[in-house]
Amino acid sequence: MWTREEIELESNLEEKGLKLVDKNSHQKDLRLWACLFNYRQRMYGVSGVRMFWAAAKRGDFQVPMTGVYAQLFWGEFVKLGLQDDVVLSEIIVYANQRMESTKERWSELYIRIVQQMILSGRGEEAVNAHERLFQLHAPDSIRFANMICEVVAGEGDASILSEIYVKSNYRNIYGKVVPFLCEQEDFDSAYRWHFICITRGDLPVTSRVTEPLVHFYAIYDRIRATKVTGSLVKAGIPFASSISSTLEDTAMISREMVNLMHGETFNMPAKPYNDRLGARWFATRWISLDVAMTAISALGVSEIGPLSLQALALREQDAESITRRINQLKDLNISIGSSIFSRSVEKFARTQNQAYLDCLLQSDQHPNALEDSKFQEGLLISYARSGDSLRYQLTLAMRLISSRNPDMETKNILLRNHAKTGDTTALLASLHKMQVEGEIITVNTVKTILRSVLRPRQPGRRPITLPIKQADDLKMAIDILKGIMQSGSFVSATYWREIIKRLGMLGRWKDLEDLCVFLASWYGPANRETFLNSATRRRFHRYRVPAQVRTIHPLHPLKILFPTSLQRAIVEWGFMCALKAPFVEKESNGLIHKAKPSLSVTAGIQLLKRLHAYHVHIDIHSVRKAIFDRLVVYYGPGQSSKVYNRRGRENNTLQLEEMAAQIDQALGVRMFDSPHLREVIERRSEVRLRKVGRKIAGRLGMTGQETLDLP
Repeated sequence: MWTREEIELESNLEEKGLKLVDKNSHQKDLRLWACLFNYRQRMYGVSGVRMFWAAAKRGDFQVPMTGVYAQLFWGEFVKLGLQDDVVLSEIIVYANQRMESTKERWSELYIRIVQQMILSGRGEEAVNAHERLFQLHAPDSIRFANMICEVVAGEGDASILSEIYVKSNYRNIYGKVVPFLCEQEDFDSAYRWHFICITRGDLPVTSRVTEPLVHFYAIYDRIRATKVTGSLVKAGIPFASSISSTLEDTAMISREMVNLMHGETFNMPAKPYNDRLGARWFATRWISLDVAMTAISALGVSEIGPLSLQALALREQDAESITRRINQLKDLNISIGSSIFSRSVEKFARTQNQAYLDCLLQSDQHPNALEDSKFQEGLLISYARSGDSLRYQLTLAMRLISSRNPDMETKNILLRNHAKTGDTTALLASLHKMQVEGEIITVNTVKTILRSVLRPRQPGRRPITLPIKQADDLKMAIDILKGIMQSGSFVSATYWREIIKRLGMLGRWKDLEDLCVFLASWYGPANRETFLNSATRRRFHRYRVPAQVRTIHPLHPLKILFPTSLQRAIVEWGFMCALKAPFVEKESNGLIHKAKPSLSVTAGIQLLKRLHAYHVHIDIHSVRKAIFDRLVVYYGPGQSSKVYNRRGRENNTLQLEEMAAQIDQALGVRMFDSPHLREVIERRSEVRLRKVGRKIAGRLGMTGQETLDLP
């Protein structure tokens, strides 16, 4: 450390005597020179700077051209030169000599001198300095363009600036100067510099740098806008046509604004706010958001749409700034609307959830797509499968924002996702938890679960029989739907019809019978919910059909569950299940004798009688027709083309009279035990054969197939 006396002595370059900097080992030590210079400048001001400049002229040390020390020395020397014309002239001479001898120069010399002269009103001197410095110390085009921007922003002499620009050889500053002036909302200066540059062949490279100027004048000065676009066309700029289109579009925005603001004055019908045009207005970067919002407020607009909010938010990006803009809109009595997009942007902005906000604003989805819940749920499945957790969580969060009951909605969405992704374990676990907690399982969730659990089935075809070791999809579907109903959630009767049909087609009679009786008791008027707890009973009561509604009403669940077509099918399934296997069995001695079937051919009729006890209306005409159809198959002439019909006929060991007696006994009335029964069956067979013949004749004309099998 030096004492005050020591540093005073060492920094006094005018006093004779050997100094530390005079020694060869320290003569080029810039750190030492900078330390002494700082002290002398701080203590003696201009005189201290002048002392070191004199030393530099004598060659006691070389002023550095780059780095922090260059900024230190040159900055102070130029300040001195701007106060003393003699020193300034010496600085220029010194700089020129260094450039010629060592090819080194301080890159900021031109800008520091010329810019400061223009800003201080020394225009003629600035032009002279330009002419003396430009050949050896010209800045690059970016620095020159920045100088123009700073001088214009500092309200320097624009005429001197343009004279210097014209004297220079720069022809690529348009893209820097004109957009900067537009951002500063100094459109008059931007307009002047547009033509200064265009005249010198300094042309815009892209339409983006010119659009702000065109946008502004298209709204506020149509004549100037036309001149700008005309100058671009005349200069042969390739994108001039697109700029002209921009002019028309912006003019349309302008006309729309005039319409909104002064419609009544000009006897024009006022139109509602156009969200698409509003979005373009907010997205235009030539005008600040403050001005844009004030203009919208002046139009009397009370609400902006999601596209406008998106454009505004993209201008700000961060959550805090977006929140401030939303508050600013509300202060102007402008609502952002109730769309899911708008509510989501506000929610994420106010909760500082920047990750969700960025993902939403940068999304390629149209804001209106968020209103499509089915589409959004499809995206959830896609994100879950691809492992895109951010978009998954974001989409889920937005779905909840639009929900009246977010907790219930969340659980139902997750349940549906488990179903759609085939995660049966998670599905059953979540379902059980919701049932225990008494959560409502929505109709949409029930439908989704059913579609995911049941295997695909082609219309008119029975489901494929699964190997024994594989899961029983029908049993799982039945257990799930029963659990949902018993927990108090609504399950439409229509969802059961496919399950009933599959059980019948697969010949699972016991399951079919148990399910039909359960459903008749559940949906029928006999159900008094005695087995439900009070909370579940209250929810279930809302889904019940009043007892006064007769079960034959088309909208009654029992009528929906058991239409006449299903009643016919139940009767026929009873016959087919009973005749799946032959009524014979072998004894140990090898003898074969007639065995008692495990299921009666009248099982379907008996099931309908049980259902009737639960107030299911039975259509006796349909039942009678189904019985006759079975009798024709088993006792009529001809042969069915269906394998199960032929097998049933082979396995049937009952005489027609025996079967008729069993049928009448099941019906409880004499209807088929008649000596004329066989004649009736033959007549019906003939009628069916004629119908089949006509169908075959028509088919032969198309496919050439030939068969006289009875269906």
